[in-house]
Amino acid sequence: MTKTTQPVPPAPRRGALALLTLPYAFTQDDLLTADQFIKEAKKRGYKLSLDILQEMHSHRLLLPLYRVSDTPVEGRRIAVERSYGMNPRGWVFEAANEGRLRDPAEEGYSAAWPYKRPTGEEAEHWWNGFIYSSWQLLDVKTAMSRYAFIKAGLVQFSTRATRDDRRQLTLALSALATRYLPGILGTVSIPGGVDESGLRKHRSESQPIDLLQLVGFDYTRLSKSADSLLAVAHGEPLLKWLPLLRHASYKGWSRIQGEPLDAMWRRVAAEVLLRAHEDLSVSGIIDPLPDLTGQMWWTPQHDRLTPRHKEAQTLERALAELGLSPHPKVILLVEGETELYHVPKLLAEFGLTQPQQVRVQRTKGSKINAHLIARYGVTPRIGRKLQDRWMLDASLTALVIAMDAENDFATQDKRDKVKRQLQDAIREEVKYQEAEISQRELDALVHVHVWGDYKYELANFSDDELVPAITKIATSQRNDRVNSADWEKDLRRELQEARGKHFDIKVPLGRLRVNEEKVELARLLWPVLLAKCEAEYVSDQVETPVLKLALEVRRLVADVLGPPGGGAGCRVHPRELRASVTPHQTVAAGRVG
Repeated sequence: MTKTTQPVPPAPRRGALALLTLPYAFTQDDLLTADQFIKEAKKRGYKLSLDILQEMHSHRLLLPLYRVSDTPVEGRRIAVERSYGMNPRGWVFEAANEGRLRDPAEEGYSAAWPYKRPTGEEAEHWWNGFIYSSWQLLDVKTAMSRYAFIKAGLVQFSTRATRDDRRQLTLALSALATRYLPGILGTVSIPGGVDESGLRKHRSESQPIDLLQLVGFDYTRLSKSADSLLAVAHGEPLLKWLPLLRHASYKGWSRIQGEPLDAMWRRVAAEVLLRAHEDLSVSGIIDPLPDLTGQMWWTPQHDRLTPRHKEAQTLERALAELGLSPHPKVILLVEGETELYHVPKLLAEFGLTQPQQVRVQRTKGSKINAHLIARYGVTPRIGRKLQDRWMLDASLTALVIAMDAENDFATQDKRDKVKRQLQDAIREEVKYQEAEISQRELDALVHVHVWGDYKYELANFSDDELVPAITKIATSQRNDRVNSADWEKDLRRELQEARGKHFDIKVPLGRLRVNEEKVELARLLWPVLLAKCEAEYVSDQVETPVLKLALEVRRLVADVLGPPGGGAGCRVHPRELRASVTPHQTVAAGRVG
């Protein structure tokens, strides 16, 4: 019986060469020439040169991912998909097919492999053949630190195992990038000649366990490796902007430079690993990631880049932390044109000039229904529950209503009823979010004011202050009565009657045939109001109603809703909502806190 000899299948590829057998490899992450690698490293704050790369190669501190040789070897041919691009990816795939591709981790170092173009070689016909992965930029910091040790003649404690770990991490990231990187960066790269439908199908069907096994990466190390990357990134100078950067597009944050850019890419790499871990845990292959709910101390995974994980702040919360919230701390409703002219200018005198501090809105009358504003502009936006509290997804906003004492605001009982109805609306909206809010906190969120017994102009200005301003308006209108010897006496009599009968100032103006020009009147009265308010404020004898309102609004902005800062996770006292703009803004059960 004749024994048939079966052909021996080629040994399975491992390491960097195995990556090339993956469909659509290196379509989402980059392969870089040595010059390109130096350029990208500079963006991240590292100063490299071809000489330094060569020395780090010789000391095996930072090995290229591939070396393209001029010599083809039949046994080194790798049947990979064709890539016709005149770029590093195309050159690598072409060299693999021709048997000219080498894995520097599997060979030694030769001084005959120059990094710089030798004298006499034409630039368009020569390159050094070394190709790096963009993921290897994460190794530059460690490699340069150890290179400095060697240059100083100090003992180098780096072990081969440590170098191998870094290499394995690069291979794992390269293997996982096609599946996970587009979802993290929010963009899919379609190189020339790549079938888009096939790429998308591969991304959805590829299994992380298979990808990791191909390059020999232990899947149980995914979480630990991600934590190491996040821990290194934690010390970067823009860390406090991370809650906002989570919501930024790749196009936006990729414009930053230096250490912050390096840190962002470490977070991207960590996110690739953590998403692979999450998929493996769904399949029951590995335990789920730790639940950070309620954990009051920092762990690396608190710094995850994705905004979708439970501990990530919402965009509104992140903006509030940086004083950029689109939500004002106070919505102030005023009735007329004079108020709309005076109140913002008076608030500006106290530094309240930003729309995220106070938003002043005119109602054009005291017959208003502020329920919609209360429901959708003031109701706390409830996040997830944390023990007996709820995290808030946006900074708090207080509602302040300042009206003439008429209609629904005519008496204290009526004003209390308006306030109670608005608070009931807020309480109802909070319940819709499956949370609770106490009466004391509702009292801190809704405020109803009137100017006193008189309408705005008569409540805030004396006759001595009103007469000159009204006279100027009457003169500009060529009112014949201004030249009468009884003009001032008649004007004062009309003003007194208006006060006695609680009329609007338009009544005495009409009786004296002065056309109503509220904005012009407000402009003429502003210097008077400012001087009076400054005097009252300095002497600590505040009497003018609009000044009392301005001081109350300032208190709400500065004290009640508070500046950024405070203790993380602290519970807020009923009258002190200061922590509502701290990193762990919460609503306690029955308490905004």
